[in-house]
Amino acid sequence: MLSTSSEQSGYSLTRHTQFWHSDEPLTLDELREREPPFTQAHHKSDLNFGYTPNEVWLRTQIKNPTVQSQDWIVEFEYPFLDRVTLHVLREHFSEQKISGSAVPKEDRELAHRQAVFPLTLAPGETVTLYARVDAAGSKMLNYNLLSQQAFYTQNDRHNFWLATYFGMLLALGLYNFLLFFGLKERVFLYYALFALGFTVAILTFNGIGTLMFWSFLGDNTARLVAIGFTFASTMGTFFAQSFLNTQHFTPRWHRVLSYYRGYCMLALVATLVLPIQPALRLMDVTGFMAALLMLVCGVYCVSQRVPNARLFVLAWSLFLVGACVFALRNLGVLPANFMTLHGIQIGSALEMLLLSFALAARFNKLKRQKERVQADMLMTLKRQEAVLEQKVADRTKALEQLASRDMLTGLLNRNGLTECATKAIMRSQQTGQPLALLMLDLDQFKPINDQNGHEAGDFVLKQVAKRIERLARAHDHCARFGGDEFILLIEGVTDRAILNDIRARLHSAIRAPIKLPNGQLVSVGVSIGMSVSQADDKCLESLMREADGQMYHIKASQADSCLRYGAART
Repeated sequence: MLSTSSEQSGYSLTRHTQFWHSDEPLTLDELREREPPFTQAHHKSDLNFGYTPNEVWLRTQIKNPTVQSQDWIVEFEYPFLDRVTLHVLREHFSEQKISGSAVPKEDRELAHRQAVFPLTLAPGETVTLYARVDAAGSKMLNYNLLSQQAFYTQNDRHNFWLATYFGMLLALGLYNFLLFFGLKERVFLYYALFALGFTVAILTFNGIGTLMFWSFLGDNTARLVAIGFTFASTMGTFFAQSFLNTQHFTPRWHRVLSYYRGYCMLALVATLVLPIQPALRLMDVTGFMAALLMLVCGVYCVSQRVPNARLFVLAWSLFLVGACVFALRNLGVLPANFMTLHGIQIGSALEMLLLSFALAARFNKLKRQKERVQADMLMTLKRQEAVLEQKVADRTKALEQLASRDMLTGLLNRNGLTECATKAIMRSQQTGQPLALLMLDLDQFKPINDQNGHEAGDFVLKQVAKRIERLARAHDHCARFGGDEFILLIEGVTDRAILNDIRARLHSAIRAPIKLPNGQLVSVGVSIGMSVSQADDKCLESLMREADGQMYHIKASQADSCLRYGAART
């Protein structure tokens, strides 16, 4: 059983999961009546089942031991899963949620490229998750429990890289289509069609295609992957023959590639009529063999000094590595991780870039000298532009520092504190976690200025600021609010005792003697007021008023104590 904590952003559910293969479709009630022997998973590889015709059931227990409600996201890492049905068994009722690449977007629990499900845990609640996974493709069933913030942060990062990748593929495809129409060279058409088939397959495989364009395909979603990759293998063979001019330089290899191209066309037809899982297996074999065959042909062309063969071999070597990783992971030979999950994308991106450079080089030989002159001029302009942009960036950064940072201590100033506090209050309202504000006012600071000069006073302020920063956590916000007043804004601390401990340590650290540049030791006291927002509608001003009132109450109490002590001595 997994016990969750609101302080942790995510968990891998692998070590807390049991699995069972079902020979026939079962409902949850039928499964529970049968009580099959589930097997405990220990490593991620235990949940990588490769191609299997059976449904797989996963079972996981999750407990919220805290007194606060928790909101989580259950995320299946592998996007190419046809249907995932998640049953959430609670004490008095159960829920059923559905997602997957073969499920129409409007029917998914969350409209996302992966199978993801929201999960809310009441205080002290224990739930049991039963996940039924039905997929014609490879079944890699590792899944995680993520906080909403962690999930959406990860989602934004993945979407950025996927958008960059697919934007590059689209740009390369369109670029080569335009070159074909302008130069009437079929090699560009073959390459553009190869990129088109590959892009459609990868879009579908990653779940973006079914999320944005063709979620209506349903069970045929997996078939589109097989069609796309097999079509790409066919066009890749055409491209290799044309690019290497095998008919002229290596006639025997030209015939071999022609025979294999015929096989690829038959395989393409077979992916349309075969059951989906055999079609996907055929896709893996066809793609792997196509990449290997073209690589061997390229190596032979290098030995025969065929123009541009070296670049072709380098490009297809990278693609072959990605294709091998993709096929072997689908077959269950390799474990599922970041490299095996995205290896074909990384390899194909590098391969397509290299081949695009090689294609461009074929038609740039006669203009190389002229372009070199133009490139030198352009490089000079780019250097000047880069210098100007750097100056602008440096100036902008300096202005931002002036606007949000205190010039003496380097801490946030009032503007910077206001901006950080606004965001922190919004996060506090969204997550339900409290926000604490400590207001610090130095005691006996004015005599230091009067007796040692303002330079000594400035030195003391900088040393105090450093001590506050050292005691603050990485995501806390430190500010100098005015003269000898400082603010410490603390997020996510729910225990009042911890806040009191922080205040005590600040008090002790600031009161420690400070050695001035002239060697003299001076000390300052500090009065610290604190206010806490419990995710209500408090603004920065109200927090500061509370802390300010408490701080002056403490300062007044200290003054009364001093007077009583002086009277007693007298």
